[in-house]
Amino acid sequence: MKYPGYFLLFLLLAFPMVLSLLYVKAALFAVLLLSVGISAGTSFQLKIHPRVLTGTLLLSGVGLFFSIYGLARGNPGALQCAQVYALWPLVYTLVLGRINSKSVLEGIEKTILASTIFIGIFGVVLFLSVLNILPQIPFSESLFATSDLGVGLHGAHVELAFPGLNSLPFLVPFVLALAATRRQGRLWPCIAAIATLPIVILSGRRALQLVTILSPVLIYGFTFIETKTARKLSRRRMKLVLAATLLLVPFLISIFAHVSEISLSGLKERFAAGFDFSDSTNDSGSARAEQYRALTASIADRPLLGYGLGAANHESVRSTEMPWAYELYYVALLYQVGVVGFVAYSIGMLWIYFSTVKSVRSGSSQPLIPVLVGMTSMLIANGTNPYLTRFDGLWTIFLPLAYVNYELLRRRNFGSDSQLSCAAA
Repeated sequence: MKYPGYFLLFLLLAFPMVLSLLYVKAALFAVLLLSVGISAGTSFQLKIHPRVLTGTLLLSGVGLFFSIYGLARGNPGALQCAQVYALWPLVYTLVLGRINSKSVLEGIEKTILASTIFIGIFGVVLFLSVLNILPQIPFSESLFATSDLGVGLHGAHVELAFPGLNSLPFLVPFVLALAATRRQGRLWPCIAAIATLPIVILSGRRALQLVTILSPVLIYGFTFIETKTARKLSRRRMKLVLAATLLLVPFLISIFAHVSEISLSGLKERFAAGFDFSDSTNDSGSARAEQYRALTASIADRPLLGYGLGAANHESVRSTEMPWAYELYYVALLYQVGVVGFVAYSIGMLWIYFSTVKSVRSGSSQPLIPVLVGMTSMLIANGTNPYLTRFDGLWTIFLPLAYVNYELLRRRNFGSDSQLSCAAA
């Protein structure tokens, strides 16, 4: 049952939010859940650590409470939010029961690398196909909606649009950290980093560019939890990765400049504009400033429990179809679930960090620092882009949780990698 799981992970990473693949993903989730059920039924054991199971049940309960609260208040998005905050966390948690050996985690890592390389190649091919340098991507019209795929040529900068971009705030920092901290087999992480660097430049996604820039800082910071010897080696390799990246960026820009009008100054101007909230001509920045003012003003009226999941603030509406959706995810979450809900979710995330750091210090051989760097980067990007508000974006949280679950079971079973199991709590 490993390969359906790997294929599902590939689809989640490379094709998030693609409606034409919705039923394929659902079918693969069903296959994995059936496999978990059969395994638990025959062995009377669920291969999920009690702490992980208890924690996810509690947070799903929090999501269910605020969804019911939202329904009682007549919030337009309460039912949709209930799926993301209450139902799908349970589905992902049960799927963790199939990630019970070192070989499965190694397969997941290979799938992540393959997905990252695919996304990088896909983005470059899309860019060159729009410029008529390469032919159009086959079956793109039947697979993607018109709004899901495109290239905006804006003189000195470019804006790409394709689903795989949504995964890169996790994947790019992850592969950079893997290239810096892995002791052997660093070729494929380096290839994955090289494949995605052009997309970081061409994407026009400021959040992606920001977390890529911050990656060396995050890697350096997380190496403090390694042993002294491992820390020195990781930092030495990080310097090499950083030097190679700094050399590749101007080289790639000069290549792209031959087929478009892209320039380094244009990229800098585009990046800086995202942080200018006073410019009314900047639709992105001014919209987020409007959201911030409207949401924070309402938070003061209901600080403890908020307005319930799925609540829409009519002083700032970004989407008529989903008026409860906002780019400022954390401000919107505080608006909807209040201080009580926000603290509950924050405790859950802190527990993942604490457990992962503890596993690194205990000498885990798994790539936990890259997982921490990737998750942290995605959480940073999520502040202005709501990547976690859909069912196929929750892997960002549950992938690190899979490593946590494995490590907890490994320590519970005295280091056994083959027969990791525990009775369901």
